[in-house]
Amino acid sequence: MTEPRLQVAVVIATAGRPDVVGDVLADLAAQTVAPDHVVLSVPDERSLPTGGVPDGVLVTRASGVAAQRNAGMRAVPGVDVVLFFDDDSRVRADFVENALAVFESDPSVLALSARVLLDGAVGPAVTVDDALRALAESARDPDPAGGQPVADRKTLYGCGFGYRVGATAERFDERLPLYSWLEDHDLARRLLKQGRLVTAPQCVIVHRGVKSGGRTAHVRLGYSQVMNPSWFVRKGSFPLPLAADEIGRRVVKNAVLSLGGPEAAWRRQRLRGNALAALDVLRGRFTPERILQL
Repeated sequence: MTEPRLQVAVVIATAGRPDVVGDVLADLAAQTVAPDHVVLSVPDERSLPTGGVPDGVLVTRASGVAAQRNAGMRAVPGVDVVLFFDDDSRVRADFVENALAVFESDPSVLALSARVLLDGAVGPAVTVDDALRALAESARDPDPAGGQPVADRKTLYGCGFGYRVGATAERFDERLPLYSWLEDHDLARRLLKQGRLVTAPQCVIVHRGVKSGGRTAHVRLGYSQVMNPSWFVRKGSFPLPLAADEIGRRVVKNAVLSLGGPEAAWRRQRLRGNALAALDVLRGRFTPERILQL
């Protein structure tokens, strides 16, 4: 007698991009193995998809990525695995099937991160056509994993990952409001103490990195770039060298690019946020929520 497969849900947190989020919902509707639940977590009605919410999709309401993802998980109690995608990710049709295969074949795997073919977050935004072309080309490969085995890692990438929510009490830190800077890395570090985190190369997405929406404010983001890693050290999820690296790279980049060029104006805003957070930390104030007052 075969064992029943793991119950899997997908949670999408979105804000202010009703014209974007419908695409990832369409990808989920076309999966070779359908998830048991799809949850769309939004802060308000204006964030719902332009074309309407597809049949069977649950809607939860919360504000901030961390709180939205937690609200999505609370809407599907009893599932074994939850997969998370950014609202501007495009998902290959066999993602859910392949993710389930990884979790079912190896109980030591607590969480997995996708293989990202293209990532607009680290360069120009990826067009819909380019995203679909990349996914189609990867699907034609007779070895969709590209010969790569599942490999251990220490982080999770928020645009496409999943974990065994039924095997751990760890959830996202709701003290991280709005875009919840590094909420995925914080969760990953806590999960790493309990099980394996892996890259699953057969679980394929494109992260379009759409440069619009309701989350980016540069002073606030700059504050989070310094405050959030500092808070993670304080609560024990980050070692000090990791936090120093996360903070240092962003502050140096903001400082250098604030000197001139097309990014100078908003890099200065981020640098101001960096400085405000550094002053708070020096005063012993670990307050990621303060961005709501900036």
